[in-house]
Amino acid sequence: MDREREMILNAKKDINQFDYLYSKYYPKINSFIFHRVKEESVRNEIVSNVFFKAMKKLAIFRFYDSRNCGFSSWLYRIALSELSQYFYERKREKRIQDNFEWNLPIGKTIEIEFSIVEKFMEELKRDEQNLISLRFYEKLSYAEIGEILKKKEGAVKVQTHRLLKKLRERIEKEIDHERS
Repeated sequence: MDREREMILNAKKDINQFDYLYSKYYPKINSFIFHRVKEESVRNEIVSNVFFKAMKKLAIFRFYDSRNCGFSSWLYRIALSELSQYFYERKREKRIQDNFEWNLPIGKTIEIEFSIVEKFMEELKRDEQNLISLRFYEKLSYAEIGEILKKKEGAVKVQTHRLLKKLRERIEKEIDHERS
């Protein structure tokens, strides 16, 4: 039995053992929330809620397989739920504001202003923003994202490709418009 699985089982029996899991996953969950909510006090509250709910519901957590690949995904799902609740209660969406690397078609050397990318990111649906955030900010694999979003890996790849294509087309159109 690997250490993490053992710690999860121990934490199910004695919640004081949850410290190991908190220490391991806090940086990842905090980073994920950071890309969606910049206000530190709000972000801290959301992250605290994620871990509080994880502790509270740890007894119902079930391992997906012998490699224990499901715990991280389970936490990300709780984080997504908390973000949705936050945005719903505030009736406003925050945008993804950090640097976003963009690869234009070969042969095109255009410097894209971040404000253009940011503008179009704001217009994406919340689940599309989550997908972009998980893939490009958290650098998760398609398989991990699929597990978190409860989608097949292939569907995540296709959706990511379509989103990037849509963003690229809109940004190129905006740049062409600005040049004329």
